[in-house]
Amino acid sequence: MALQNLPIRRKLILIIVLTSAIVMLLARGAFFTYEFLTFRRAIVRHLSTLGEIVATNSTAALAFDNEEDAKAILSALKAEPHLVACAIYDRQGRLYVHYPAELSAAGVPVVPGADGYQFANSYLVGFQPIVQKDRRLGTLFLKLDTGVIIREWLTVSLQIGLIVLAVALLVAYLLSRSLQKQVSQPILTLAETARVISERRDYSVRAVKLGEDELGYLTEAFNQMLTEIEKLNQDLERRVIDRTTQLEAANVKLSRSRAVFKNIFESLPGSYLVLTPELEIVTASDAYLTGTMTKRADLVGRDFFEVFPDNPDDLDANGTSNLRASLDRVRKTAMVDIMPIQKYDIRRPDGRFEERYWSPVNSPLLGVDRQVEYLIHRVEDVTEFVRQKSIQASDPAELRNRMQQMEAEVFQSSQKVLATNQQLRAANAELEAFSYSVSHDLRAPLRHIDGFAGLLAKSDGANLSEKGHRHLSHISDSAKQMGALVDDLLVFSRMGRTEMNLAPVNLQQLVGETIQTLQGDEVSGRVIRWQTGVLPMVQGDGPMLRQVIVNLLANAVKYTRPRNPAEIEVGCMAGEADEMVIFVRDNGVGFEMQYAKKLFGVFQRLHRAEEFEGTGIGLANVRRIVSRHGGRTWAESVAGAGATFYFSLPKPLLTKT
Repeated sequence: MALQNLPIRRKLILIIVLTSAIVMLLARGAFFTYEFLTFRRAIVRHLSTLGEIVATNSTAALAFDNEEDAKAILSALKAEPHLVACAIYDRQGRLYVHYPAELSAAGVPVVPGADGYQFANSYLVGFQPIVQKDRRLGTLFLKLDTGVIIREWLTVSLQIGLIVLAVALLVAYLLSRSLQKQVSQPILTLAETARVISERRDYSVRAVKLGEDELGYLTEAFNQMLTEIEKLNQDLERRVIDRTTQLEAANVKLSRSRAVFKNIFESLPGSYLVLTPELEIVTASDAYLTGTMTKRADLVGRDFFEVFPDNPDDLDANGTSNLRASLDRVRKTAMVDIMPIQKYDIRRPDGRFEERYWSPVNSPLLGVDRQVEYLIHRVEDVTEFVRQKSIQASDPAELRNRMQQMEAEVFQSSQKVLATNQQLRAANAELEAFSYSVSHDLRAPLRHIDGFAGLLAKSDGANLSEKGHRHLSHISDSAKQMGALVDDLLVFSRMGRTEMNLAPVNLQQLVGETIQTLQGDEVSGRVIRWQTGVLPMVQGDGPMLRQVIVNLLANAVKYTRPRNPAEIEVGCMAGEADEMVIFVRDNGVGFEMQYAKKLFGVFQRLHRAEEFEGTGIGLANVRRIVSRHGGRTWAESVAGAGATFYFSLPKPLLTKT
């Protein structure tokens, strides 16, 4: 049966359900692609981290040609059930040991391949260099069976997708049945009245007016037409003309009402944006992207107010301040905040701003601990209504209903996020247990090495040559350095998993306390000139920010050691649109800017250990902490003329001093 021949009720229901199904399938396809790519990258990062830890732990076994220790290190990988094969090759590329023990030598490559990780068929394979300082001792091979992992993930993802689609179609069907009555019932009532009049020729019948909308006006016009027909019953031709005219007007209004219903229907998927509590954009709906003339790739990961600033040409613009206040209320109260209509101009692709009016609703998305994990910013574009002054702000009850519909749409997504979080917590627990086991297994032999070296120097020191004493001293120092490296590596691995506790932090006081500590511990006998500017109060994790300040100031003290006097400055300056920048400047040895990108990596050092001590993890911790606060880190220097290290904090994290 052709669509135009269906009853209007069925047409409305069919259109709503079909459109909802198409939109849901497109959205689910986009989310599925993004999730799959993210999942693959997570597997690579996990295996790469595991390879780095195993490679680091294997240096001693290769350096001292201890095959049993190497086997013991690989046997610890039994905690990874999907790791099907691993091997260690010596410096010449010969197979040294492999795991599991029952695996034949043919189960691993004869010689190591190029460093790095790549997917091959249903496996992820990789070669990790085993390096001690700047000397390569061998190569680690890892082979992970990703087929089972991806199948498990795919099964869960498809199940969730089918459930979401089924629920969405059910909601669309129920909603369409409810909405179509509001549009079709007045039309059917009017049609029934017209049918009765046509059959009975009784012009005393009047249609019942059901509302004050266009159909209500049509009903009034229809009744007025009947009155005129009744009065002019003798002039049949005129009555026919009048009736035809009125019916044509009814058809025009009916077409207009259908167009208005179509616009409402097209907005059903919702124009919404998902934000983190730090106001970083997570994703946006297609309707939102269309309404704001933006692309998803240009939004995700950026600060909301960086992407959507106030119109600089409008001196009275207050959209950003009003929206920020509303989002702050949602973060503090974990409750929905309905805003009045806002004037918030949108920047077009050509850089010019276009006048826009919006009706926003901001809602919290809570995690299992009842804390706000995401903010849902939903808007409706009411620009045309405001301009024509024909439609006022939506009724709050209607807005609440729309907000509830939106929350139903994202409910399934929140369940998926919850499941992912639970998997991440389990993975973090396993990683924590593994890190503790590795650190415990490493510390014990290191203590033994240091202890026996001391006993040997004490008992047989008189019989040792000067060269032998130097060897014992190197052994003891290397054991202590390895212990410090293990401790720093554990701190770094935990930093990304530690829960942040945000509270007001006085950076001025924090810097002062750090300087006082460093003057007592590090600079005995040295002349250091400290200069501290005015620093702001911030909202952040106090212990984490303290570690940032300690690492940066301690580095400045260390690398100004050849200078007399040393000069170290700590200050604050304005950064980009919505950030404040803290800097630490010194007149130390500096570094070459071509190596600046390596500074904040793990184990990346630009100076020899004989010149300046360290493990190469401090600046990596600084970057990780600042990134978790929503900021960024960078450095500038001229070799031999000092360096300046910068880190920024978003202005939403700043508080009044």
